[in-house]
Amino acid sequence: MTWTLKHPMTSFKLIPRAVALAVTTLVALSAQAASVQVLVTDADGKPVVDTVVLIEPAIKPLLKPAAAPVVIAQENLRFAPFLTVVPAGSTLRFLNRDSYDHHVRSVPSGPLGSMPAVKSFEMRLDAAESAPAPSGRVSEYGDDKPAPARTKKTGSSQADIKVETAGPIGLGCHLHASMRGQVYVTDTPWFAKTDENGIARIDNVPEGAAQLVLWHPDQLQDQPAQPVQVSAEALKATGKLNFVPRKRRGA
Repeated sequence: MTWTLKHPMTSFKLIPRAVALAVTTLVALSAQAASVQVLVTDADGKPVVDTVVLIEPAIKPLLKPAAAPVVIAQENLRFAPFLTVVPAGSTLRFLNRDSYDHHVRSVPSGPLGSMPAVKSFEMRLDAAESAPAPSGRVSEYGDDKPAPARTKKTGSSQADIKVETAGPIGLGCHLHASMRGQVYVTDTPWFAKTDENGIARIDNVPEGAAQLVLWHPDQLQDQPAQPVQVSAEALKATGKLNFVPRKRRGA
């Protein structure tokens, strides 16, 4: 809807606020965009894998969810990938690829469970029909245990969950206590996670002042935001956690 104001000399239309915001966002994004590379280290200066890296401009644009469901598999008694980062409004698809049943539930994040999950859910996923029968060692940590018998399917081996609130969601499995995973829901479209070299790359970041924000599943408190200035040229930045993450078993 628009409103027209008339004057003896001229007339013009008032654009609704939501449309004006969208136009402003498009203009800002089309002006200049750059690639940002961030190296994240721990308190000892060593590269850190699986750190969420966010670029937050002063004015946040309209956020688009992932175009398709983002898959988190349960495979070989692990959540794969361990860390998943998605924009708010996206759909997570949990998929059991193992030959035995699994369970998925949201749990608090952090080493002390100090960060409650921003989304609560709990469900059981049947064994995958096409998965090979288990044999021998089935524990993530190498314990020799008898392979569980294949169970008869009574439901589905996949389930979708929509996440709309920004923040962390820990993942667990009632049936296999060693299974741990992590989801981070972001309210900025410019995000990434670090690789094994501690590097995260974010493309198409708009030019201007912004905040570099880090988040790690093991942190006990928020990491201080770091101001950055994004220009048309590629930017290389460094971020340092204020602690040393514990080594993840099975990593």
